[in-house]
Amino acid sequence: MVKKPNLTKRRDFIKKAGLVTAAGVGATALSAPYGYAATNPIKWRLQTYSGAPLGAHVVLPQVESFNKAAHGEMEIELYYADQLVPTDELFRAMQAGTIDAVQSDDATMGSPVDIQIFGGYFPFAT
Repeated sequence: MVKKPNLTKRRDFIKKAGLVTAAGVGATALSAPYGYAATNPIKWRLQTYSGAPLGAHVVLPQVESFNKAAHGEMEIELYYADQLVPTDELFRAMQAGTIDAVQSDDATMGSPVDIQIFGGYFPFAT
């Protein structure tokens, strides 16, 4: 009598191996953004219209508070007047993605729209 191979055990093994592989791939895909964020915080470059002496009072406290509250998941890097772009180009630089956030006012920031309608403090109002 010829002994038949135990196909049930092989099938069970293949099914289990497939489920484990699918679960591993799914878990990796779901955790990937979180793992990236944990090792690579989101960084925003914020430029203020003010120089360092005034900026230390009008925007630095908000940036420090935000960075502390973000627990390393996001960080705002503060730049003062003209460090990255000229002050009168802040709005357009933000539109172009050169900088991520602006802290300015309608008297010091040139823009393609009436800034009093649009607002000038992104993201902090002081």
